[in-house]
Amino acid sequence: MTDEQLAAMHKLLAEYHRRLAKEAVLDVVQQYHSDLAQRLSDEATLIPRRTAIVARLHEREQREKDKGE
Repeated sequence: MTDEQLAAMHKLLAEYHRRLAKEAVLDVVQQYHSDLAQRLSDEATLIPRRTAIVARLHEREQREKDKGE
């Protein structure tokens, strides 16, 4: 799964939970779905950044490994 696909999935789930929140009768259920939608949306935004960080860490480890050889 690509980063774009993963981000799109998170966005889709966020929209789904926003819709559930609008339809919820109980306040606690509405708040749960709203919070979950926000977390999924936040995660979708962070995926590309986290991928870039992991790539840089991997490159650094590879350089250090190459220096040691």
